[in-house]
Amino acid sequence: MFKVSYFMEVLPVIASKVNVTFELTIAATIFALLVGVVIAVIGYYKVPVLSQLTRVYVSVMRGTPVVAQLYFFYYGIALYSNFVKNMTPLVAVAVVMSLNMGAFMSESIRGALLSVDEGQKEAAYSLGMTNLQLVVRIIIPQAVRIALPPLFNDVINLIKMTSLAFMIGVPDIMGAAKIEGAKTFRYFEIYAAVMLIYWIIVFILGIVHKFLEKKCASMY
Repeated sequence: MFKVSYFMEVLPVIASKVNVTFELTIAATIFALLVGVVIAVIGYYKVPVLSQLTRVYVSVMRGTPVVAQLYFFYYGIALYSNFVKNMTPLVAVAVVMSLNMGAFMSESIRGALLSVDEGQKEAAYSLGMTNLQLVVRIIIPQAVRIALPPLFNDVINLIKMTSLAFMIGVPDIMGAAKIEGAKTFRYFEIYAAVMLIYWIIVFILGIVHKFLEKKCASMY
């Protein structure tokens, strides 16, 4: 039977690890954006060789499970790289999350860049703007409005992705749940608490996401 008293007891214990989840999400978001922008720009300008390589990279990252990527990186590549071998589990998870979500973000960013009307670019050139001025004054302001809502959705997905971190020993929400489960074996209440915490976080971010969508739509 579901024991409410134990659920209320374990809830703050698991919630105390929310800061680890947020740290992971923030770090992964920053580096995923950097990866996404670089890949998107390479694809947008169709840089020889690099554009083909980035397409392969995006295909692999989007077409394979994150957990397989995590194990491949932390246990596989670590056999041949001391740099990876010496990484803390937290850093390793942040790296894999960044590389994975960067591939998804790159598609949103590239799509936003391509959505800028060619006529505006031609008009900018006719006014004597340089490529840099075109990008800064015309492309980026419009691309940001288009890309922001889907990118925020990727951040929400990153929050949920952090639940894999416990698999290599990161003491996050799921890590705390695993420890508590090993003590009491009351998994029903423990994972109900986990789901509630994630749901509250994602629900709040979902409200922010809707507000952001409306705000960006009103700017057109």
